[in-house]
Amino acid sequence: MLRLLFTCKRINQRNLVPQIASAYASETAVLVFLFNFPIVLTGSRAAFILKEFFRRRIIQPMLNLLKQGMSPQKLAATVAVGSVVGVIPMLGATTVLGTAIAARFRLNIAATVLVSYLMQPFQILLALPFIKLGISWFGLDELQLTFDEMTAMFRSDWLNALNKLWQANLAGISAWAILALPSGLVLYFIFLPVFKRFLPQTVVAEAKG
Repeated sequence: MLRLLFTCKRINQRNLVPQIASAYASETAVLVFLFNFPIVLTGSRAAFILKEFFRRRIIQPMLNLLKQGMSPQKLAATVAVGSVVGVIPMLGATTVLGTAIAARFRLNIAATVLVSYLMQPFQILLALPFIKLGISWFGLDELQLTFDEMTAMFRSDWLNALNKLWQANLAGISAWAILALPSGLVLYFIFLPVFKRFLPQTVVAEAKG
């Protein structure tokens, strides 16, 4: 709780509220779009709306970030942190965790949250591998249950089944936490030369200056 209060104080002192509001607004807009997209649209009209949506909510914000004068180092760190945070096997934690880490290391909060949102398909795909890895690492063989076994457990004792699921998810989060730092460093050193090469030379020169 004290660390959360300290982070909130730093956010307030550095006037980061507009960035946080922008990050939450972008994610909210995406969710609203996904839940209210009219199914009756088909063909070219639907394709146009999808294209326009992704251009305005994903592509254009990323281009705007590149125009803000972020150094290749800052941009590489932002993408690395957003990518790692975005695959945590804990739904609903990416925005809060990404905001806190970005504020702590003085990264662009809106960009970090945007990258973490773009990683959500990988979050779903990697959730089960993280859980299996955590169960294997921590020797929790009793949590290696099949779908039929879990269904039977819910029918007989749903409280015990929920407890097993919570332990399995906690094992997955622990496995993610162990791999987060080395994975982040690898991603940083992968993206750094890419951004040094493709960022506008004026941005690189300003960063060096």
